[in-house]
Amino acid sequence: MKFAIRLPANILYKAFTSPWEATLTPDKAVHFAREVDGLAFDYLWVAEHIVQHPKLVPSMGAKFYEGVAAAGFLLGATQRIRVLTYVCPIPYHNPLVWAKAIASVDHLSGGRLSLGLSAGHLRREFEALGVPFEKRGAICDEYLQAMKALWTSDQPEFRGEFVSFGNMVFEPKPCQSPHPPLLIGGDARPALRRAATLGDGWLPWQTTHREMKSAIAYIYDQPAMQARSKPFEIYTLLAEIPEDNRLDFDRTHCPQHKDEIVDLIGLLREAGATGMIVHLPRTGSYEECLEWVGWFSQEIIPLYKA
Repeated sequence: MKFAIRLPANILYKAFTSPWEATLTPDKAVHFAREVDGLAFDYLWVAEHIVQHPKLVPSMGAKFYEGVAAAGFLLGATQRIRVLTYVCPIPYHNPLVWAKAIASVDHLSGGRLSLGLSAGHLRREFEALGVPFEKRGAICDEYLQAMKALWTSDQPEFRGEFVSFGNMVFEPKPCQSPHPPLLIGGDARPALRRAATLGDGWLPWQTTHREMKSAIAYIYDQPAMQARSKPFEIYTLLAEIPEDNRLDFDRTHCPQHKDEIVDLIGLLREAGATGMIVHLPRTGSYEECLEWVGWFSQEIIPLYKA
């Protein structure tokens, strides 16, 4: 079982964050990353949005880093821990430029980058970036294939509807072979098929533990899964999601006490999860938060490490 802990102040969702996070300074973010580097967590995770609609700011906040840039910063400040982007919408990024950024970060960090990726879901961001919202799935799949060609071929070539290239060399390659792990986020059937055919794992977003088994069965029914040799990872939010309204974040419950946490991990693990995406608790200060993170590392994680 793997555990990923959120970087403070990376997102400001009202339901998941504490007031002190709004004023957290970059030096405190580095301090947090280095503290977690010495704990039992496997990953730090960072989110990504490019722009935000003003109407969504009260519930979601407006402060989001660019995912790979933030990951590179955190990896440069740490020695052991991996960084997971959770998640970066693929269509927002030029595939050649982004493949270069990803390869550079992975190469320089010694292979500690993992990528949570999605097709995206906020129309306003697509409009701001000039990317057709209705074609996001096709763009996502094509960009993934193009980036894989860049990462794995000595002289990469690709011809598609949205990107084409050839007669060139692309270096450096990622440190990890054939590339950093690609974990595909989303709950809809296209996302599940994308995870099976183009990904190394799945990141459920608003899938409850009751629905996870059938979703995983659907993934494993895809033909591409039959030839898979590497383990397929499933990292899910350590949260209880309201089934009557998945987007009602104010009612999404992230447990903070041991009995609740252990019970929920048990349900998610039984459903097929291999990793937990952990939100920070709502606390009165940075110091209280860091104390809880240390407690989680000492009291919870060892229960799931062989």
